[in-house]
Amino acid sequence: METAALLFETELLVAGLCLLAGLSLFMYWRQRHQYMALHRLQARLGRERATREQAEQALADTRRQVCHLSASQQSLRDAERRRIARDLHDDLGQHLLTLGLELRALGASQPALGEIVDRIDGHVQHTLRAMRCVVRDLQPEALENGLEAAVNGQLAQFSRLSGIPCQLDARPDAFTAAQDCRDAGVDKMVYRILQESLSNIARHAHATQVSVAIARAAGRLDLTVQDNGVGCQQSPQPTDRTGASTGLRGIAERVAEAGGRFDVASAPGQGTALTMSLPLTTLH
Repeated sequence: METAALLFETELLVAGLCLLAGLSLFMYWRQRHQYMALHRLQARLGRERATREQAEQALADTRRQVCHLSASQQSLRDAERRRIARDLHDDLGQHLLTLGLELRALGASQPALGEIVDRIDGHVQHTLRAMRCVVRDLQPEALENGLEAAVNGQLAQFSRLSGIPCQLDARPDAFTAAQDCRDAGVDKMVYRILQESLSNIARHAHATQVSVAIARAAGRLDLTVQDNGVGCQQSPQPTDRTGASTGLRGIAERVAEAGGRFDVASAPGQGTALTMSLPLTTLH
């Protein structure tokens, strides 16, 4: 009896040890499996992170290249504008001045022709003033004092000439952002776009209030020009026979050339909001 009991206890002990060993092996295998799975997951996450970083770097490089290309094209356009401005001022301007002097001399020598000469001279002087306006527009002097002064001056002139009150909402860092990207022509781009937007409002909107907002966001400069005018029927390519389509297309082309985004929000009787987002990438 004692021998049988001892054998039974021994078998139970051996079975318990085997079961414990089996459980230990199972736990080891499970932990090993989990460790390998975690290691594979970490490796995959690392590869995905590296791929994403490479893609982000490639995107940043592409944006810099686009910005460099846009800056180069803008520099060529600016150089051509300066050449045209000089030619108009030095050549056509001189001819118009000479013509005016000769007309005055003719009027002095032929008093009977005085009325006709004065009328022709008036047309010459008007042409000379129009030519000077074209020269100033080709080579804007307003930006010599910075974008902030140019925008404020433009809005003040718009309100004075159109009689439409104009409100500006802009923090100082918005203008600093444009100065940081001066090599890319962002300040000139904003000035020209605002100029064309206000011109469209004066010609077509029949508005009584205009608001302009300039804000700096992450990597971009946002410009919004909004009026409370008659609005228009939205269309990807406006076809307004009054000429508004030409102005909007010109703005859209300028923004696209800078690698930005242009949106129009409008409805008949609800006014129009033009929103432009320009990338801010400093060129070195």
